[in-house]
Amino acid sequence: MKRPFFFRLFFTFICCISLFIFTSCKEEVKPPRIYLDDSFYWALTDAYSEPEDAEKLSFQHLDNMGYKNLMDLVGIDGKYVWLKAEFELIPELKNDDLSMVIPYLHYADILYLNGKYIDDYGVMGDSPDDPVNQEAGYVAHLFDFPELYLNQTGKNTILIKVQCLGHATITDGVFIGLRQDGWRTSDNMTFWRSRFYTFFEGIMLLCGIFFLLLYFIYKNDISYRRFGFLNILTALFFSIFFITDLPWAGFHGGIPFFYYVKFAKSICFFAMAFVFSMFICSYIEKQLKPFEIAIQYLSFLVSTGLVILAPNYLWLVKNTLLLIPISCLGLFFSIGYAIASLRKADGKLKRKVHVILFAVFFLILVMGIDIIIKGAFRNIKLPFISIFGWTGVIIIFFIYFCLDYSKIANRLEYLNHSLEDEIKLQTKKLTDVNGRLEHDREKSLKDMRMAAIVQKKFFHAPEHSLTNWDFAVRYEPLSLVSGDLYNFYTDGKKLNGISIFDASGHGVAASLVTMLAENVIQQTYTELLKNNDSLANGLKLINERFIEAKGEIDNYLTGILLGMKENADGSCTVTMANAGHPYPLFYNAKDADVEEMLPTADMPYTGPVGLSGMDVEYSEMSFTMNSGDILFMYTDGITELQNREKRDFGIDPIKELLKKNKTDTAEEIAKKLMKSIDDFIKDTPRTDDVSVIILKRV
Repeated sequence: MKRPFFFRLFFTFICCISLFIFTSCKEEVKPPRIYLDDSFYWALTDAYSEPEDAEKLSFQHLDNMGYKNLMDLVGIDGKYVWLKAEFELIPELKNDDLSMVIPYLHYADILYLNGKYIDDYGVMGDSPDDPVNQEAGYVAHLFDFPELYLNQTGKNTILIKVQCLGHATITDGVFIGLRQDGWRTSDNMTFWRSRFYTFFEGIMLLCGIFFLLLYFIYKNDISYRRFGFLNILTALFFSIFFITDLPWAGFHGGIPFFYYVKFAKSICFFAMAFVFSMFICSYIEKQLKPFEIAIQYLSFLVSTGLVILAPNYLWLVKNTLLLIPISCLGLFFSIGYAIASLRKADGKLKRKVHVILFAVFFLILVMGIDIIIKGAFRNIKLPFISIFGWTGVIIIFFIYFCLDYSKIANRLEYLNHSLEDEIKLQTKKLTDVNGRLEHDREKSLKDMRMAAIVQKKFFHAPEHSLTNWDFAVRYEPLSLVSGDLYNFYTDGKKLNGISIFDASGHGVAASLVTMLAENVIQQTYTELLKNNDSLANGLKLINERFIEAKGEIDNYLTGILLGMKENADGSCTVTMANAGHPYPLFYNAKDADVEEMLPTADMPYTGPVGLSGMDVEYSEMSFTMNSGDILFMYTDGITELQNREKRDFGIDPIKELLKKNKTDTAEEIAKKLMKSIDDFIKDTPRTDDVSVIILKRV
């Protein structure tokens, strides 16, 4: 018995979805957590209320932790409430950095722990119609609690100020746990409720581009064009689920949140209903009469016009449900046309009508389930399965189009035999080309190794000891060649100065720039020593010469020049000029402390070297180094090293290392530093060159 077409189509779709969502899991040890679902209290406040004001309010227990619970208490008009919860640390969570996870919190919020600001989501304006208002989106809210902010004994107080605009909600499942547990849980929740939709957006964009290309090839079938636009509009509509991640919308800059919501959430939805309606008509070959065309366009234009004129977000919340039936009026008519044509259709047209009705039935079924979950059970933590339903509709039509065009593929199959010889010939040519490319690659690699050897000849530390100085250098390029450069300027065993620079970019281009720059820097520094000129003037001269030497090259340099002057009492006066480079760290043996060598307020701005058209002035500062003092110079490749958690290495570990190992030699300090770096990044690949100079006064 032959199965009906729509049954086979449905079976194919279910198989695809099952393969996609099939996952496996294993039981894991539950991490220690403090759940706060029953610990929340609420009180009304105003837009300008601060945490200290909340102490004077009378709080009531928040009995319901579910979808629209805050809206049920204070309405949808944008009132402000304080949510308060108190907790005591359990032994497993003491003396550690913690995180708090709120699965879903709407509209905008700001959180304080023990009176200290922690973080905020969304943008909270001064009133419901404030244009800066922005909802927090569908992401889980993650708040990091530093150990320093936590009371290890006694109560800790959490205050959350919430703007209750629209469907204001705080859901259950709120907990405090270890930071890794909080991050992992928050990422999982955010993925399934927000970033997960990027997968569907990708499907829609690909389908849209594919069918628009088909339309340009087969312009006699308008269904392709409408189906392509339907997919692109759907992709734009899906973007509202991860608007907080979009770099061109909301507080990131670009399109204000309110206008993006108007476009993506409302107008795109109305346009989807309109285009889907027109697609159905062209798909079932329905010729619309003038008044029927007018209904289709008016249902879209009226709803869209009202949204464009909407004064604020609150207006959209109150009126969107009224506008949806208006925008879908033309769609209702098109579905009616499909049902009416079922009796008269035959052959291929009847099969098309079956596909339309099956797709619509599937969409209505899934949307009904979603309405029950969100409306009756008030569960906002599950994904919007209506999106699955709409994606299913798109896939149903996509599969049908693919099956329809399989006949064309069968007719073209005979070409395969005649193409086999051509493919073999082209394969042989590609093999030959690949061999030549491999030879060229080996040659390029050999040249790179030679360039690295040449570069190391340019940049190296003195091979002999220096009077009154102990030094160590670490120079580790990201690839074979580096964009960092340094030099020691000596007269026998006397140290006159040091330079360290970092070229923008990486790899071969940056390394060539360093070799060009080194010639300019060394020549200029030698002139400074000879003429007893200032380092600030030297940097300015380097800037002018480097700009002239590099021509149209875009790269620039940051760097430091040091000059040393020995004093009669055994100390050394160090003069430093900085061109936008990371500030050195100075360990003062007398004070047993480490400080950054920051410029004073009266010093002019010191920009990088090599930026044409910039009028830069360089300044210099002096300080004295005595026995036991340590100067630590570096490029930003070391402080910006990141581990798997995307945390920077920073300067704090370096400060601690210098203080802890102040009696070690410079070489011993360098070894411990590199081990500390390796332990921090582990198997995370570096993204920049690393250069370090450790200079210790003896």
